[in-house]
Amino acid sequence: MRCSIVFILLAITFGRSLSQHCEVDESQHECGGYCYGAVKPVLEYLAILQKRVESCEAKQPADTLSKIALMDEKLDTLAGHMATQQYLEKRSTAKTHELEQQVAAVRQGMGEKIETLGKQMAIQQELESKSGEHVHKLELQLDAVRKERDEKLDTLQAMETRLQEKVKKLEQKLKLPKNFFKKIGSKYYYIENTNVRDWQGALDICQEMGAHLVSLQNEVELKALDSMLDPIKGYWIDLKKLEAKGEFISATTGVKGTFFHWWEREPNGENCDCVSLYRGKMGTYPCRLSKYFICEAYWVD
Repeated sequence: MRCSIVFILLAITFGRSLSQHCEVDESQHECGGYCYGAVKPVLEYLAILQKRVESCEAKQPADTLSKIALMDEKLDTLAGHMATQQYLEKRSTAKTHELEQQVAAVRQGMGEKIETLGKQMAIQQELESKSGEHVHKLELQLDAVRKERDEKLDTLQAMETRLQEKVKKLEQKLKLPKNFFKKIGSKYYYIENTNVRDWQGALDICQEMGAHLVSLQNEVELKALDSMLDPIKGYWIDLKKLEAKGEFISATTGVKGTFFHWWEREPNGENCDCVSLYRGKMGTYPCRLSKYFICEAYWVD
């Protein structure tokens, strides 16, 4: 387009200059040969310009097409980018929606977990409260047990002290010569025919002597011992009724007696819990009564 405009302007300029030149020469010379000689260089130059214009016009469509093709290519590339962007936006939207759903699910799950945790904490607090109360009760019980233990320890220590005193007395009594006790059968006995005591008093004296109230085990022992007793006196032996069971227990062994030789209608009578030996037979009497007694040594032949 630019080449055509330049060519037209040059042609107009040349036409005007030629017209002026010929008008001057017609007044003096003939126009034929002179004008041709003057115009020839111009015509040649115009021919050159014409070729240049044609060359310019021939190149211009190719450049334009190339530019158009380049623009089409850029448009295609841009369209591809836009399509990719739209695809990515769709993907991003879908992904965002998916993420939002996941976040909502996570929030819901977290909410449920928080609620569950809150319930667990409430239960734990309740258990801790109950545990505290239980611990307090256990501490009170433990204090009571400790107090009871201390009291029992004090009692045991007092008993130990008394037992040690008794052991000392027994040791002194055990130093008594054997002839202090009289051998009857295979055992040794001390028969008290002078002083009387209630059943408990008789038991204490025998223990102080390092012996115990006589504990008859069979009829042979009974007959052998009875032959040495005063027939008009009664003697305490180690049997005593245990009220809870109604059984006669040996104070020597702590268990139920194994040998009994009762008078007729014995044992009988209320508050007659202690056993006395009279004329080779056993009878029950109130333990508070005063009677003679028989001590049996622990050693035998």
